[in-house]
Amino acid sequence: MSILAWPVLALVAGLGVIWIGVRRGMPRREPLPDGVVLPTTLVQRVSGWALLAGLLLSAGAAGVVVANGPDRTYAEDGVRLLFTLLVLAAVFVVGIAAIWLGRQGRDTSELDERDRAILARAPAVQGGAMLVTLAVWVIGLMERFHDAGAVPVFYLNLVFWSCLLVNLLALPVGVLAGYRRS
Repeated sequence: MSILAWPVLALVAGLGVIWIGVRRGMPRREPLPDGVVLPTTLVQRVSGWALLAGLLLSAGAAGVVVANGPDRTYAEDGVRLLFTLLVLAAVFVVGIAAIWLGRQGRDTSELDERDRAILARAPAVQGGAMLVTLAVWVIGLMERFHDAGAVPVFYLNLVFWSCLLVNLLALPVGVLAGYRRS
């Protein structure tokens, strides 16, 4: 398998674990009567925008690595700077949303019991998603660089950033999945 396929597989596996874990952890809801639509809450809107922005910026960073290759991305300052800026922008956007969501979970004045329950359960699979992402990376890097006996430094950088992004993206995914189930 190509070395560039492992980061994609790691991120997809991590996000898949997030989605499955959140979907299984949320109780089933009673179906709404026909024609009844619940309005979206501020928590849902913030989670949706954070997830969209985080995924777009992460995809942009992954596209830089795929288009230039890991070696060129690491070796050329301009390409490495673009990659780093995209990743940091994703961390900033999703991190700010995660901080805001965490504060909303503690401030119960404007939230009902459904909102509080969703915010309490949303981060339940962050650790598992990071572990799956890390496992896919380790297996892929061991297979690719077994004969060399060492992993190039840039790949360790990719492992770190992908685990961090999967962890941050798990919260808005958990919130959105929670609202779909409740």
